[in-house]
Amino acid sequence: MKLNYFSAIGFLKKYISRHKKNFIMFYFGWFFDMILSFSMPVLFGIMIDEIIYFQNITTFLRVSLVFVIMSLFSCVLYFLIYAQHHYLMNMYTLDIKKDIFDHLLKCDAQYMSDANSGDIISTLQHYSVECMHFVIRNIIHFINEIINAVIVTAYIYIISWPIGIFVTAAVPVSLYLNTKFSNKIRKYADQQREIYGKYIGRVFEVFSGIRDIRMLGGQQKASRNFVNDQKYLFKINVKTGILSLLSKNVIGLASLLIRLSIFVLAGYWTLNGNMTIGVLTIVIAFYSLLNSNVEWIAGSYLDAQNRISYIQRIHDFLNSPAEDRWKGENDLVITRGKIEIMDLCFSYNKGSYILNNLSLEIEPGERLAIAGHSGCGKSTLAYMMIGFYSPQQGSIKIDGQNLSDCSLKTIRDSIGLIQQDVLIFDGTIKENLLLGNRRASIQDMTAACQKAGIWDFIEELPDKLNTVIGTKGAGLSGGQKQRIAIARIYLKNPKVIIFDEATSSVDNETEEAIHEAWRSVLQERTSIVIAHRQSAVMLCDRVALLEEGKIIETDTPSGMIKRSVRFNNLFAIKQGEKGV
Repeated sequence: MKLNYFSAIGFLKKYISRHKKNFIMFYFGWFFDMILSFSMPVLFGIMIDEIIYFQNITTFLRVSLVFVIMSLFSCVLYFLIYAQHHYLMNMYTLDIKKDIFDHLLKCDAQYMSDANSGDIISTLQHYSVECMHFVIRNIIHFINEIINAVIVTAYIYIISWPIGIFVTAAVPVSLYLNTKFSNKIRKYADQQREIYGKYIGRVFEVFSGIRDIRMLGGQQKASRNFVNDQKYLFKINVKTGILSLLSKNVIGLASLLIRLSIFVLAGYWTLNGNMTIGVLTIVIAFYSLLNSNVEWIAGSYLDAQNRISYIQRIHDFLNSPAEDRWKGENDLVITRGKIEIMDLCFSYNKGSYILNNLSLEIEPGERLAIAGHSGCGKSTLAYMMIGFYSPQQGSIKIDGQNLSDCSLKTIRDSIGLIQQDVLIFDGTIKENLLLGNRRASIQDMTAACQKAGIWDFIEELPDKLNTVIGTKGAGLSGGQKQRIAIARIYLKNPKVIIFDEATSSVDNETEEAIHEAWRSVLQERTSIVIAHRQSAVMLCDRVALLEEGKIIETDTPSGMIKRSVRFNNLFAIKQGEKGV
């Protein structure tokens, strides 16, 4: 859905209604300020005429007192207006940011794999603020400026209808020129938003891969990409700025010609005694005010086109595919842990099947290794087991229950997944462990860490479980991160566990230590081990060889070594060599 001015208002309506009282107070604050701005020139004109033509000092002083009181009231009013503004800037944008963040947490896994992280961060932090500016500047101020322009024009007609005609002539000219430039500005704004999102995404990639860039000697390439992105952004910004400046100057020129005509006509009538100096002052002040109104209205409309592109991005993101589409509602209850995968098919983006009529049975308590070349569908199968993807054909059943009929919450409560890239956030070890079970006690966490083989390391730390380990576990080795992940699985205590290439990036010594922890955690649980290393396969009771989305062979690890050429080629095992 392509948003326009009114559909953008409709999209933001639910957020506005949550703070309706504050927006109403904010609007009327500016409305009264508009009345004051209209009244001031009238009072000033009366004061001039009372002194020059009537020499009435009493009336002059009374009007002056009203003028001063209204000026003081304007100062108080500004304070109240901006108090509401700061409240709305925080609370209104917080509502939008919360919806964006909540949707981010439940976004469809396939959508997120294709999404640009920089664009999403910009949507969360920057574009949500633009929604506030749109409501304040492009709705509230826009309405008030139109009302002000109508009142001022009507008053000028009352003073002098010929001048009113000159003034009115400026409005359609400004509107025509505004419409002419708005579509081009919107086009450049859309390009700018898209390029900026990609640029931020690449910057984050550099931050996360700075070590690899240095080791590979890629600093020059990264620097060149950065400069090219900056140049392209600069080019779009220049085009947008020139177009905006051109539109404002063209509109300003038209207004200037009208203003000069009004000044000549009003000056002529004043010299001939058909208009007082006070009225002349009002006409000049009101035309300046009206000119400012028209420029604001035209500029606001142009500005709105830019902001609508940001609102469009929020709208599109909030309407992107999410896990809400998952239809299962039943509770998954695992008692034995038998897994049945029948004729399973799945493809990304309607391409060729990455899983093609895959069928497999895993007995309760069995440890099954799934081996195969990269891209054969091993990780995809793991993600389907925990509900990241839905089968396009076939089914996955656990103890006779189809996962597609079960709720995602109970699926993920009952099935644990440990990946190669372990989630470690900036906090204490205790806070990271509680991701597995928020109700776990210190004793539970201690026991879990002991079983995972990480407790000796934790005991040596100055604050033990309360030690802060830094962003992405900067204070931990790869093996320590894996063992914290294993401790979390202990605390979660699922009936089914999946290890997805969890030791592919650690050395042999660390891998052996992790395998010791595996042996403990896998007891009496059905488990699937997806591995690239033979040593992980040898921990399992059976191994299934996956190729082109199908299971082509199954046997015990030792049986595979003896009889399977494909298995031996996969792990480069010499003929006759025994696995240990």
